Amino acid sequence: MQPAHLSAVDLNLLVVLQRLFETGSVTGAAERLGLSQPAVSRALGRLRDTFRDALFVRTRAGLKSTPRAEELRGELAEVMARIEGLVTGPAPFNPGVSTRTFTVATSDYGEAVLLPRLLPELARQAPGVTVHVTSISQPWEAALTEGTWDLLWAPRRKSGAGVVWTQLFRDDFAFVVRKGHAASRRPLTLARFSELPQLSISPEGRPGANPLDERLAALGSKRSVVAKVPSFLVVAPLVASSDLGATLPRRVVDLVARPWGLTVLELPFDMRTFDLSQAWHERFRHDAAHAWFRQLVAALVK
Repeated sequence: MQPAHLSAVDLNLLVVLQRLFETGSVTGAAERLGLSQPAVSRALGRLRDTFRDALFVRTRAGLKSTPRAEELRGELAEVMARIEGLVTGPAPFNPGVSTRTFTVATSDYGEAVLLPRLLPELARQAPGVTVHVTSISQPWEAALTEGTWDLLWAPRRKSGAGVVWTQLFRDDFAFVVRKGHAASRRPLTLARFSELPQLSISPEGRPGANPLDERLAALGSKRSVVAKVPSFLVVAPLVASSDLGATLPRRVVDLVARPWGLTVLELPFDMRTFDLSQAWHERFRHDAAHAWFRQLVAALVK
C-alpha cells in the first residue's frame, strides 16, 4: 500500500476486521463492537475496497476467509498489539528487573555525599540498574536537553524553562587543619585566618573568585592561597601532611576529618550556606524509570 493510500485509511476498520476473524460472522462482530449489523456490513465493504479482495465469503457454516484474508490474519494480530501498546503506553516500571543506566553529572562533592546513600539502596531495590557518574565538563544545559545526562547534581544556576530544579539539601562550611596545628590552639580570628597558607578548591575549574573569596573581600580581607585544586577529596591528605588549611563543605568535613585526623575549626565570620540541587529536563517528566530514579535520590537525602 502506498503512503498516499494509508492517509485515507480509517484504522478503525482494522478493529472491525479483527472482530470478524474472531467471531466468523457479521452479527457476532457487531455484538463485540457494540455496533449495528448494517454498520459492520458497511465497514466490511470498505475493507474489501481497501484490500481489493472479498476477504470473507458466505457459506452454510458462516463467513469463510479468503486466502488474502488468511495472509492478513497473523499480521493483523501483531499490528493491533503494537498499536495498542503505543496508545496505552509502556508497562509500569519495575526497578527490580530493570537494566537501565542513569548518567549523572556532578563534582566529587556530590559523589562523596550522595553515592554512599544511593548505591546500597540501588543494590536492594534495583540490582540491575547502573549509575554512570561523569564530571561537569561540557555545556550542562545542552547535555540535559539532549539526554547525554539524565541528571545534574550541583548548586542551582540560571537555566532555560525546560530544566527542572529540585533542592536536595543545604550545606555550610568549616575550616580544617592537621591535628596539632598551631591554629587549633586558640580561637580563629579573621586576621589569623587570612594569614594562614591555604588550599583553594574549584571543582569545575572555574576562573575567578569563589563565594569564600567574595565574602572575604566584602570584609576587607583576603586569604593566602598556596595552591588551587579541582577536587574536594584530595584536600584531606594534603592538609593532613602539611601546615595548610582549607575551607570545605560541612558534609565533606564530616566524611574526612576523623579518617585523616583533621581538626575542625569554625570560620571566624558568617558565610552563607549553599544548596545542592538535582536538575533534569522536562522532556523526561513522564519517563517512569527516570521519575523513579530522581524521586529515589530526593527521598534518600530528606
